[in-house]
Parts: sequence; structure tokens; C-alpha cells
Amino acid sequence: MRTIRDVAAPLHMLDPDAPDASDLEALREVVGDARVVCLGESAHFTTEFALLHDRVLRFLVRELGFSAFVLESGLPEGLAVDDWVRGGAGDVAEIARTGITWSLGRCSEMHDQLRWMRERNRAARPVRFYGMDVPGWCLNPAPGVAGCLARIPARAGDGELLATADLGAPGKAPAPDAPGPDTATVPDGLEQRIDELVERAESAADRLALRCARGARSVLEFRRGGLYPAPGRNLRNEVMAENLRCILQREERIVVAAHNVHLQRTPAFDGTAAIGGLLAAELGEDLVVIGTTRGPGIVPDVDLDAEPSQRFATPAGRITPPPHSLDAILDTAGLPHHLVDLRRAPAELFTGVTCMAGENLLVDIDPRQAFDAVIHVRQITPARGTAD
Repeated sequence: MRTIRDVAAPLHMLDPDAPDASDLEALREVVGDARVVCLGESAHFTTEFALLHDRVLRFLVRELGFSAFVLESGLPEGLAVDDWVRGGAGDVAEIARTGITWSLGRCSEMHDQLRWMRERNRAARPVRFYGMDVPGWCLNPAPGVAGCLARIPARAGDGELLATADLGAPGKAPAPDAPGPDTATVPDGLEQRIDELVERAESAADRLALRCARGARSVLEFRRGGLYPAPGRNLRNEVMAENLRCILQREERIVVAAHNVHLQRTPAFDGTAAIGGLLAAELGEDLVVIGTTRGPGIVPDVDLDAEPSQRFATPAGRITPPPHSLDAILDTAGLPHHLVDLRRAPAELFTGVTCMAGENLLVDIDPRQAFDAVIHVRQITPARGTAD
């Protein structure tokens, strides 16, 4: 009987600066001619997944002509990051802190990736940066309003609109099933004025301006009804899928980085459609979804504003995936890191697999339905900048 090791393509390193990328050649067959490669991670703020995203991006840019990196972060905020990687002024750490939401820009590994993109843009075809998420951590519509206003003809009252739309910077991620506990009442007339802004963006025929304005409107929807405003709906996944459609009108081939549960083809643990499911029918073979799994390791909490001793998901800061998880099955290969093409691997290798790790939780999953391929890393550690 074949084993996971028999079907695994070893990845010898995660260092994106390593000159030898021959171990990534297995990606050519997995990716093929696809326009969209979704690359997941099972835990945010980890060194290994950040390095993997960077290394895969560089390979796909250099070898297969990909032209953009799209992150699980606010779309309007990301416009400033794109400006920086194309040569704009500013300090990378500050640009990443303010231009990448959910605190994902605090990691030093992300700074290194942005520096590489900026350096490459000086001498080769540009590599663009995009966010795809709801602006303002789903709580503040101001970044969406500002991003739209910067791209359309000015009108009297724009300054007042922006000031009214600024509902305050969130201190941490809101609860998913309801508006956050510090959610204030939306000012009278703001919803109507943002609807008028959407109409202005439509008239201006600027797709990014329109997505910024609609992102601001999505914030108001979140503040009314939370992440799940109606049965079967996940507001963030819907917005991210729509933003990807817009980005694909501007870019030929893109790399999309986000948590596995946002990218998978099958419904996520909340029972709502993930991005892979929302885009699968229209993209067909132009979409490839690569999940990630891990061996044991420390799982940083997403609330990086907490005290350092409270930034880990378990008291000991460590979680070991159980034997019936996809993580544990792939770990049996005994390799440091490896890629498995699930479309070509024997189904019997995954008999009994019912879940995979997601942050410090277990997510129910049918791996061969959810992903086209999986990259396994042997262990995870907190990314630089997350726990200091």
C-alpha cells in the first residue's frame, strides 16, 4: 500500500531568499495554467506560513508570470501598501502596520516580503499588492470612504463625509456572530451618504473606487448584523470574492493568501460558502486552492494587543493535531515540509480523516473536496514581531 511519503513532493526549505528553488517545481503541475492560486494557512502570525507564502509568491512570479499578491486584509488600506511596493515613500513597518488590517502587517516576515516586491519592481514587471477584505476591521467605514474619495472627482462636503464616516479605530477583531461590544450607533444619514458615494463611484467608472465604497457599505451591514447577516451568508467571504473578481479584471494571474477556512472549496465550519466555493463555478480550471497543514507548534492568538503572556491559544502555547486530522496524516511522511497533490493521491490514504487544525481549533473537513493540494510544514513558531 502506498504511503503519504510515496506521494509527497519534498520541500527542502522555506527560506524565500534561497537561490535554489528546484524543489518548488512540483508546483508547476499543480498550478498549470490557472489564473488564481489560493494559498492558505492554518494559523495566522506564524513564521513558517509567512515564509511559505513569500517563497511560493516569488516562484510563481519568476517562473509562471504571476503579477499580484492578494492578502486577507482591507482592500482600501492595501492601496497604500501597493503604492509603497511600487516605489512610494515611507517606512515599511509603518506602511504595513497601517495598510494591512487584522494586525497581519506587524510580522517582520511580511516586511521582508514587501521589501522583495519593492526591489523587484525596480527592475522587472511590477508585482502589485492588494487587500481583498472588508475595510476597517469590519467596524470603521472611513478607510473605504477615503479610498473611494481619493479616486473620484471631489465634491463639496467630502471632508464632512469622511469625518462622519470615521467611527474610530478598532482595538481588536470584533466577535464574528454579532457586532462588537464597542459598536456605536451609526450616525444619522451616514448610510444614505455612503450609498450616494457608491453611485458616484459607479459614474466615475473606477472599479477600485467602487469596491472601496461598497466596502464601506459592508461595514455598516456588519455593524447591524455581524459576520452572518442572514442564514448561509458570510459577509467577509462574500466581500473578498467580489473584490477578487475586480482584481482579476486588472491582473492576469494572482496569488491569494488567507486562512484555509476562507479559501477552501467546501463550506467552512460555520456552514457558509468560502471563497473557493463562491468562485469555483465561474473560474473552473483557472482556480487552484492549496491548503496548509502543520505539525505541533505554538499558535499565536489573533489579539496581539493583549499582554504577551496572553497571546497564545492554549495555556502552554502549544497544540498537537490529533491522529484523525489531516495534519497528523501528512506528518507521517517524516519530511521537513512537503506538497501533496490531492487530485492525484490515492483516496485510501485519507480514510478516516475528518478534520484539520485551524488556529487552536479543529475544523471538520473532507480534504479532497476542500483543496486541490496541501503543503505540510513540520512545525510552527510565532512570527517575528508578534510576541515581543
